[in-house]
Amino acid sequence: MKRVILIGIAMTIGSLYAQAQTKCRNCEGTGLEKRTCAFCSGKGYRECDFCLGKKEVRCNMCQGSGNVFCAHCNGRGGTKVKDEWRECQWCDGKGTPECETCKGTGTKVCWKCEGKGEYVCNQCNGSKENTWQCHVCGGTGLGKEEASNTMEKLNQGYSGTVQVQIDPNDSQEEKMRKIARARLASRKKQMEAQGITVK
Repeated sequence: MKRVILIGIAMTIGSLYAQAQTKCRNCEGTGLEKRTCAFCSGKGYRECDFCLGKKEVRCNMCQGSGNVFCAHCNGRGGTKVKDEWRECQWCDGKGTPECETCKGTGTKVCWKCEGKGEYVCNQCNGSKENTWQCHVCGGTGLGKEEASNTMEKLNQGYSGTVQVQIDPNDSQEEKMRKIARARLASRKKQMEAQGITVK
């Protein structure tokens, strides 16, 4: 008789253990969760940190002035030869001709964002979300509270329905021990009620 009871308890525990492995509701059992990208605030793009969204940067040839010193006349516009002033043929006597790099504007298109003022977020690759380990189940994919509640609700079997107090922080082994003790105690009461002495 005792052997039958123990076999029944073992089968019930195995069934409950399988049922207790419920999926975490937060991550649907994947162990991962999607969160809004904190780097781009969910926009999918970030403001260019080189031009600060202005799309242009200062020209490094003229340092933003729009003009450069003529290397041939050293910015003087010409040179004196035998008391005769000769205009520099390279800069047409200007001394500081227009910068060819920026065409006199003093700025040029930002090389980092290619003149867009923004670029695709390099953390979420434009998806606006990042994948992180689920904070509810710690990446296991199992819901602790769901598992404990499932065992309490489905805790019906050979010895009838028993009430088991399960802490969400209990390990699976501890949960199984609590269920087994509750079932043995319940079955013992049933047998004693029928006049069977159980030692």
